[in-house]
Amino acid sequence: MLAAAALMLTACNDWLDVEPKTNVDEDQLYQKEQGFKEALTGVYIKMCDATLYGRDLTYGFMDQIAQRYVNSQNQYADYAQTTWYTYPSTKTEGYTNAFWSGNYNLIANLNNLLRRIDTDGSNIRTAGLRDIITGEALALRGFLYFDLLRMFGPIYSQNAASPSIPYRTQFNSKEAKLLPASAVIDSVIADLRRAEISLEADSMSISFPTTGTDGNSFLSNRFNRMNKYAVKAELARAYQWKGDKVSALKYALEVINARRASGKTIFTLVTDNAQDRLLSTELIFALNMDSETFPDQVTNDFELASWNYYVLMDVNRLYQIFDTSVDGLNDIRIRDGVAFNISSNSAVTLKYSQDNLKSPALKNTMPLIRLAEMYYIAAESAPDLATAARYLNAVRAARGLDDVTLSSEGDRLEQLEKEYRKEFYAEGQIWYFYKRNAYKTFLNCPVASMTEANYRFAVPDDEVLLGNVY
Repeated sequence: MLAAAALMLTACNDWLDVEPKTNVDEDQLYQKEQGFKEALTGVYIKMCDATLYGRDLTYGFMDQIAQRYVNSQNQYADYAQTTWYTYPSTKTEGYTNAFWSGNYNLIANLNNLLRRIDTDGSNIRTAGLRDIITGEALALRGFLYFDLLRMFGPIYSQNAASPSIPYRTQFNSKEAKLLPASAVIDSVIADLRRAEISLEADSMSISFPTTGTDGNSFLSNRFNRMNKYAVKAELARAYQWKGDKVSALKYALEVINARRASGKTIFTLVTDNAQDRLLSTELIFALNMDSETFPDQVTNDFELASWNYYVLMDVNRLYQIFDTSVDGLNDIRIRDGVAFNISSNSAVTLKYSQDNLKSPALKNTMPLIRLAEMYYIAAESAPDLATAARYLNAVRAARGLDDVTLSSEGDRLEQLEKEYRKEFYAEGQIWYFYKRNAYKTFLNCPVASMTEANYRFAVPDDEVLLGNVY
C-alpha cells in the first residue's frame, strides 16, 4: 500500500492531476487508519524527488545559483553566467517550473488528505493519531507554501503587497488568484498555528541507535517528520520573513529551550562532527532519501561526496566561504577528512557521506531545518547587540571558533551572513538569506547589482494560459 500511495503523487502536466496511477480505490484507501498513514507518508516520499528537496531545492539548483560550487569541467560550469539570474529563461525555467508544479502537486494531495480527515477521520482509531496526522498535513502545507513564497514572491521588506502565489486550501481545480505576499505569509502562519495546536501532544520520539533503526512505528524518528518543534521552527522562519522579530524570537527560543519531562534538552548543538557529520542532535526536520525512491548516478546511497558536479575546483573559494583569514582552520565545518575532502587545488563536502554514520537512522538524511538556524534567527531578532552576539557565539563556540562582538547593526548582519554561508553549505538555505535581506551582491555573485527580478522566480506561463491562476 505504501508504494501505491507514493504512486498517487506522481507529477503530471497539470499539478492538480492527482488521479491514482494504480488500481487502488481512494475510497477504499481511507476506510482504514493505515490508508491515512500511507497518504501522508507518500507526501514525504515525493518531497524527496531530485527535482525538489532531494536535490534542486537543497544542495542542487538553490546552492548553485548561490555560487557554492565551482567546476569548469562539466555541464554546470556556466553557473557563473548572469543568464542564470533571469526569470524566466531557457536556463532556469525547467527548474523553477518543476518547483511550482511539484510543490502544488504535494499541496493538492495534502488538501485531499485534510478533506478526507474531515469526512472519514473516524476511521483513525488510535488515540491521538488523528491530531498528529492533521497537524503534520497542515504543517507540511505551510512549509511548502512558504518555500513557494520565498521563491516566487517578492523581496518582502520592499514589496509585501505584490501579487505572488495562490493559496489553495480546497481540493478542486478552480482558478485561483495570485495573493499579495502579505496575505500568503499570514496564511502560512495560520496553517502553522493550527498545526501547532494539533501537535501539542507530540511525543517527540527521537533516538539514534547504534544498530538497527528506531523501530517501524509511525511515530518514531520524529526528526524525519513535521513534528511539534519543526512547526515552531518554521513559524520562527515565517515570522522572520514577515519582519515580526518579536514573534520570530519567541518561537526560535521555544525550540532552543525545548526540554523533555526529565529536563534534558531535546535538541543540542554538536561540538565534534568526527563521528557525527550530520550533527544529529540538531536535526529538527529532515527527509530520509530512501534509496529506492532516490537513485543517484553513482551508488544507491544519497552521497553528495561522490558526485562530480558539486565540487570546489578552486580551494581558495572554500577558504573564502569559511572566512579562514579571520577564523583559521579551527572550524569543525571545514575540517579536512571530516567535513570536506581537501586537496591542494579542490574540495568536496563530506556532509552526506554514508561512511561511519553515527546511527543507521541517519542513512540518506537531508536536513531541512536545524538548530543552528534557530540561534541565528534569535541573533537577528534580539533587541540588542549584546544579546545577539550571545546567540551567535553559542554556535561559533560549538563549531570551535572564538567569540565575536557586534559593534553595529551592519556588523550584526555581516557576521550572520558569514555564519549562514558556513553552516548551511550544500543545504540550499543561504539564497533565501540573501533575498530576504535584499543583498545587492554576495560572495562570487556574477551580477553587478542584484534586484528583486534577479531573486524572484517567474510563475510558469502555462499556469496563466491554462487559467489556473489570474
